[in-house]
Amino acid sequence: MKWLFIGYVMLFSVTAVVCLATIPRARSIQHPGTRKGLIGLLGSVSLWSAGYVGYFLAPTEPVKYAFYIIGFVFAFVAVGAWLYFCAAYTGRPPREAPYRNVAIGIFLVFTVLKFTNPLHNLYFTAEWTTDPFPHLAIQHQLLYWIVLGLSYAVIAVGFFMLIEQFYHTGTDSRPLIGLLGLTAIPTIVTILGEQIEEVLPLMYEPPGVALFAVGTLFVYIHRFEAIRLTGETDDPAVFLGTNRQILDYNQAASRIFPDLQDSIGTSVESVSSSLAEKISEKGILTVMSNDGIRAYEVSSAPFMAGEVQTGQLVTLTDVTARESYREQLEEKTEQLEALNRMVRHDIRNDMQVILAWGEQLQNHVTVEGKDALDRVLRKSRHVIEITDIVGDFVESLSDERMAELEPIALDEILESELATVRDSHPDVTFRVSGNLPQVSVYANELLSSVFRNLFENAVQHNDEEIPEITVTYTETKETVRVQIADNGPGIHDSRKEQIFGKGQKGLNSPSTGIGLYLVYTLTRKFDGDVWVEDNEPKGAVFIVELLKS
Repeated sequence: MKWLFIGYVMLFSVTAVVCLATIPRARSIQHPGTRKGLIGLLGSVSLWSAGYVGYFLAPTEPVKYAFYIIGFVFAFVAVGAWLYFCAAYTGRPPREAPYRNVAIGIFLVFTVLKFTNPLHNLYFTAEWTTDPFPHLAIQHQLLYWIVLGLSYAVIAVGFFMLIEQFYHTGTDSRPLIGLLGLTAIPTIVTILGEQIEEVLPLMYEPPGVALFAVGTLFVYIHRFEAIRLTGETDDPAVFLGTNRQILDYNQAASRIFPDLQDSIGTSVESVSSSLAEKISEKGILTVMSNDGIRAYEVSSAPFMAGEVQTGQLVTLTDVTARESYREQLEEKTEQLEALNRMVRHDIRNDMQVILAWGEQLQNHVTVEGKDALDRVLRKSRHVIEITDIVGDFVESLSDERMAELEPIALDEILESELATVRDSHPDVTFRVSGNLPQVSVYANELLSSVFRNLFENAVQHNDEEIPEITVTYTETKETVRVQIADNGPGIHDSRKEQIFGKGQKGLNSPSTGIGLYLVYTLTRKFDGDVWVEDNEPKGAVFIVELLKS
């Protein structure tokens, strides 16, 4: 039986050396959690195997006993390292595991029981024997089998995590599934070892772990890392090499591109030229599916080995709903622009003609008809004013237009709009307290519409015989506030928010006019604000706050 003894020593010696020699290769893994878990697994299995080697070669029984306990303890450490590795690799952060502290506590208790086994013999007993060769025979007790069962349950959880990850990726994860299966074969020997006379009652898992590590890290390392990247996302993902050859993909990607099946090693162009184009140029990729046309946003992230790029992960995010909404917005924008052209050109031009002809009739109507004509002229001017407001409002909805903010001289805007409103309402008293603010603010030409609508609003809703409008301003380091005060009926507190259509109501608010809603919309897009306060002794004060340029 000398050869059987040598076989045992060689088996665990080679396993210890292989696991130890594989650690430098494992250090090249990019993902920190996976790297730490696999290094921990290889290190613990190496010490586990080394303990068995010492158990066979030690010259005395106490030393053999000590080496066996060392290997026994690191077998338990290897179980924890295996679970840590599997969790990290499959995107389950070990530090966030439920009942983590409880698991660590249980681990420490069992470890202490293993170290103290000579005192209680709950794990195993040992006696010297010469069959099948001279060695310290181990007889496992009940606690050993309980802990072994718990360990296998934990190992099975790790197996499930990996199998689930491999299944989630492309079909070429089969080699790794095969390697994973090798780690389970020694488990059969461990369980049956108690019934086979020639087999010592040891744990034979280390050789299986060594085979898995060597195969993974030296033969299928790219596949191993590609599966982690493609499997950790539910979005379709394809992992490409440096020459844009396909290294792996997940099932979500293969459902979109059926040609990915058996495409490992081929170029992405041979699978989908449109996908290859979007990888280079970015943008939205449209694909015909059973659900109709789907839109995907294509993005790629480089995969690095140190400072060298070894591949890239291409991810497709389904943006069908977003693109559909964007198309609807574009269609509505076109419709609004068409409406704007109709209002500003067709309706406004016709109203200008009606107004001009009405003014021509002023000297040709009787006294009885003068009042009716004046009403027609007022309404005509009001319609023209509304067409201007609607036009400004439609333009305010254009993100392109609103993005073009620039320094605007505030005093010039106020002077122009005050001159216009004074001409339109000669019976209204307009005052400016002090000089107009000599500052520039961030806005655009639509700023004039803000003050035009506030001036018109102050006039139209004033019930005094002689309406009075007063303009004042205050400055801070970063902003300027323009206050437009009137002596009208004022605004009740319950309506101060509603008049601008703020919140969810918008133009549906019963107290909102399109002019004030436009004022609110524009000032917000200028990164400013507008609100209303009470005037003393009566009336309202509309306050516009703008950023100084």
